[in-house]
Amino acid sequence: MKPSKYLLAIDIGNTNVSMGLFQRGMNRPLHHAHFLTQKAMTHDDWMVRYEVLRKRWGLRENEKEEVVIASVVPEVNYEMGHLFEKYYEILPRFLCTADVPLEIHYDYPYEIGIDRLVNVYAVAREYPSRDAIVVDFGTATTIDILSDGKAYEGGVIIPGMITSLRALTERASKLPHIDLSLPPTVVTKNTIDGIRSGILHGHGAMIDELVRRITAELQWENPLVIATGGLAKLVQQSSHRIDLVDTHLMLKGIYYLWMAHA
Repeated sequence: MKPSKYLLAIDIGNTNVSMGLFQRGMNRPLHHAHFLTQKAMTHDDWMVRYEVLRKRWGLRENEKEEVVIASVVPEVNYEMGHLFEKYYEILPRFLCTADVPLEIHYDYPYEIGIDRLVNVYAVAREYPSRDAIVVDFGTATTIDILSDGKAYEGGVIIPGMITSLRALTERASKLPHIDLSLPPTVVTKNTIDGIRSGILHGHGAMIDELVRRITAELQWENPLVIATGGLAKLVQQSSHRIDLVDTHLMLKGIYYLWMAHA
């Protein structure tokens, strides 16, 4: 069977489901979309959403894209997979640890979220032979370590910013709804900005210090620090150590794995 021209890369996370349409030979998505992760959605619900995307993205009815999925939410996997089998006669591929061609130095490799490995693999492909620290601002903030562009060395897991903010507002009944934006000063003059400062300036300072400690522990000189996730650009404004932000890192990692197995 002739390989498809297109890849639909799907990242099923605890907060969002991200989809990116790639064309073979191009490492950036032609189109992308994000949905809230809802465990109760059926394959028919997903079909309605995806059919709208297919039409907006200009995919022909007889075009069969290949589908590769990285998921950390098992409850969504069956319905998502069944969507493509039932309506498009496409058998999606769900990634697992063994699919990622990295040396993995970890006590229990199959405990690692596939999203973390795919992010690191994307960095390994785009920045070969580099020591790198990959920070993903999601439901949890994860920090993952890539040594010499080929080995996964473990990392750090921290409650995410939105997770922390929700925990605070749910416990403190007088606090209003707060949208995250970076206040211009660390010291603020009102409660809302005080929380924004604590979350964003605090997270940026924490990342900077953890990068310093990791660099010293591993005796590295100048690792690349790359951030991803919806809030990455916001935190970059309060960090002195984030070198660059790539919000498509996870989808690109799925693309590189698709190309590697073509």
